[in-house]
Amino acid sequence: MNFRKIIWIFFVAFIILDVFLVYSYMQQNDLVDSTTNTVTTNSVSSIMKSIRNDQITTGKLSATTEQGYYVASSNNSDLRDKASQLKYSDWTYSNHKLSVTFATLIRVSNKNPQKIINNLLKDSSQVIHGKDYKYLKTLSSSSQIVYAQQVYGIPVYSSVGQIKFTIKNGYITGYTQSYLSNVQALREKKTIISQQRALIWLYQYNKIPSSSTIEWSALGYTKLLSVNNSTIYIPTWNFYIRNNSAESYYYRRINAFTGAVMEDQ
Repeated sequence: MNFRKIIWIFFVAFIILDVFLVYSYMQQNDLVDSTTNTVTTNSVSSIMKSIRNDQITTGKLSATTEQGYYVASSNNSDLRDKASQLKYSDWTYSNHKLSVTFATLIRVSNKNPQKIINNLLKDSSQVIHGKDYKYLKTLSSSSQIVYAQQVYGIPVYSSVGQIKFTIKNGYITGYTQSYLSNVQALREKKTIISQQRALIWLYQYNKIPSSSTIEWSALGYTKLLSVNNSTIYIPTWNFYIRNNSAESYYYRRINAFTGAVMEDQ
């Protein structure tokens, strides 16, 4: 057997091992799902009462479930390859992120800057794949307007899959963009736990301090793991929490399939 054949056998074996590991990881998540999501209607009411007694302000929480997928995106240079189509701007590309500076600043309204940005997204000579993104109020500020890529109707809450427009003195100066390419569903649809159920799991894991406020919570795709030059994403419930006593803030994620707490990305 020659050296080329040996290399090929090892390459195929490596891919099979990667697929097996991903499958095993998902199976483990399913096992967690089947053994932990057993909170009854009566216990939900009791836990929500405990949350209020701990002076945790949650706002209105939805008890509605949805459907979603595990998805995979290839790690390629799609944005760099298409950057030559951009006009009236300068750009650089590094670490799968495109940074664009407009040659002429674009005037926007301080109250509603996304009105102008929405038009930019429709113009492929200004923004690549712009129609795949939607405004993300939760992560936006007066100096930075964030748009998230939509994956099967769910926004991406990750450093990859967003456009961040820089606002300075009432003008858009440019933006940074990352993009999930060749997105594919890995398995059949699964049930996504409700916003209320996600908060309950977070509380039961002691991840919400007493005397705190849930500033916002939102469903979005975030990174699960990387394998074989691809990244796997999963729907997660994302919570931004203010500790009223310490005047500090926390970001927490809950696996929207299993209810397990996920570490920071």
